[in-house]
Amino acid sequence: MATWSQLTFDPSPETLAALRKHWAWKLGEDWSPILFSVIGDVFIELPAGSVWWLSTSTGALEQVASQRDEFIRMLETDRADEWFLPGLVDVLHEHGKVPGPDQCYSYAVFPVFAEGGYAAENMTPVAAVEYFGLSGDVHRQIQGLPDGSEVQIRFA
Repeated sequence: MATWSQLTFDPSPETLAALRKHWAWKLGEDWSPILFSVIGDVFIELPAGSVWWLSTSTGALEQVASQRDEFIRMLETDRADEWFLPGLVDVLHEHGKVPGPDQCYSYAVFPVFAEGGYAAENMTPVAAVEYFGLSGDVHRQIQGLPDGSEVQIRFA
């Protein structure tokens, strides 16, 4: 089973800057990072103390705890399996897809699209700075579209 050091990563200042820039439309400006998943997800804390989960694969933002201590306790429950997908990380490692420092997994097709999914064939390690730029831009462009919409993504 994947260990915490295999499920999380420490972002560089450049990676954090990319997250702030490309996800500002969703996260705003006033938050602090808590934890970064190699799946590309981020846990943040708002000034009032609530903890939120940003799923960069789907663009969803969900409050998961009212305080940081509650969140820390939740990391020892089954909820952590949902957030960090240790079984999938094990499969990715078995396929030789092991992220290096300041890397996370990216998707050939994001799971928010019908053709996408959480499968080793659809995922590869990339620089987290690039991933946060890509994922933030994709989800900003498709926000509010009804399911089944045809999209053409433009990259800056």
